[in-house]
Amino acid sequence: MKTYFSLSLKLTIIVVAVSAAVIFSLTLYNISEQSIDFENIYVDKAKDSSAVLDLLWSDSHSNNTIANAIESVKEKNNISIEYIHVFTTNNDSLTLLFSTNLTKYNTVHGKYIFHSINTSQVGKIKSSQNAIDNLQVIIPINSSENITGAYEFSFFTNEAYQVFQQRTTNLMLISIISLFILIFSFLYLLRHFLVKPIIQFRDTAKIFGQGNLDTKINIATRDELGELASAFNSMAEDLKKSREKLEEYNKILERLIDQKDAFIGQLGHDLKNPLQPLVGLLPILIQQEENPKMKKHLKVMNENAQYMKELILKTLQLAKLRTEKISFDFKDIQLHDLVERVITSQLPFLEENNIKITNLVEQSTQVNADPLRLEEVFKNLITNAVKYTPDSGGKITISSEQLNNSIQVSIADSGIGMTKDQLSRIFDEFYRADSSTHGEDSVGLGLSITKRIIEKHKGQIWAESKGPNMGSTFYFTLPKEKSGASK
Repeated sequence: MKTYFSLSLKLTIIVVAVSAAVIFSLTLYNISEQSIDFENIYVDKAKDSSAVLDLLWSDSHSNNTIANAIESVKEKNNISIEYIHVFTTNNDSLTLLFSTNLTKYNTVHGKYIFHSINTSQVGKIKSSQNAIDNLQVIIPINSSENITGAYEFSFFTNEAYQVFQQRTTNLMLISIISLFILIFSFLYLLRHFLVKPIIQFRDTAKIFGQGNLDTKINIATRDELGELASAFNSMAEDLKKSREKLEEYNKILERLIDQKDAFIGQLGHDLKNPLQPLVGLLPILIQQEENPKMKKHLKVMNENAQYMKELILKTLQLAKLRTEKISFDFKDIQLHDLVERVITSQLPFLEENNIKITNLVEQSTQVNADPLRLEEVFKNLITNAVKYTPDSGGKITISSEQLNNSIQVSIADSGIGMTKDQLSRIFDEFYRADSSTHGEDSVGLGLSITKRIIEKHKGQIWAESKGPNMGSTFYFTLPKEKSGASK
């Protein structure tokens, strides 16, 4: 089973992912920039302090002068200084000239100090010990445009880092809040401008599908959705006009069909009356005639008269089945027993054509139908199956299946089968799938009559075949027995 994801959910996931990536990237960039600014504060303090030291002991490098200068710097500096080292360099050797705390002297820093002296650039060293964070800043000493040494300032950064971390936390919190505001704003806009119109399109399309073309899509925006809504409404108007014309044409067609059936009915009665004496007299004349040649002619006349009689009767029956005047006597009947009666009545015809027939309808199956009309349905379908089965013999199987509100009956044969074109026309009036398989006694109305009888039972009928020489199966549905009927 496929999981359903709405369009709004998909777009929200995309926007959340993109927004989160952008906001957190900007946040990390700001944090990085603040970290650099944070360190530059100490660099600037170190530069200011080194400038003061340069002025105070430029004329004298005695320890007392340096000590006094350093103490002056520490008093004036608002940032806590752990220690200050003063180095001089000569012939690639580094000498510690003065230190406010010799215990903090670290020869490991020598390579960083040499690098700052050689490149005339400020150096930075981060360190942490016993949960105390420090930043060492190395400032080259420029004397008469020559680098003669370097200052190493060590600053305590714990308090400053706490402030920095608090700023970082605040910035992250602001970023998260901004992200949620952005998401909810987008969801609102998405819902208002995109999802709601799409839902309206969907619901209106369902209403259109139910046949109500008067519903309109109320979207008046000046964008693609507004144009689509206008096109949708125009399409509904066109469909409504087309349906009205179609209904008008259907009414005209119904009237024409009724007129045709009335004409056929009247014509049938007019033809049946003069034909009746002929049908009655020809068998007597054949029996009395002694001339063989004349007797043969009379038989031909009798066969054609019988064919005309059957054609007229079935045409009248077909026309009558289209009207509301014909009445059906619906009863709850045992389908198995009815099929057995039909098979018994058709046995001579089946044996003559070497056809075996099997009744697989269950004994308990009951339907609500007109018994006489239903027997006619089975007779027509069995006769049709026999006509389209080779003379070498074949078999017919009648079975049924319980559906939700109906019984589905199938009549399968081992005959010549049908093509798709034949299946689409098999119930048309006067249509013969293959007239070469039987004589001229068939008028091509049996299946049309069968179809109308089934439709009068509120059922459906159709045929299936896998192709030529693969047999055919006719299916039709009938209503089940009425609720509460006795069995």
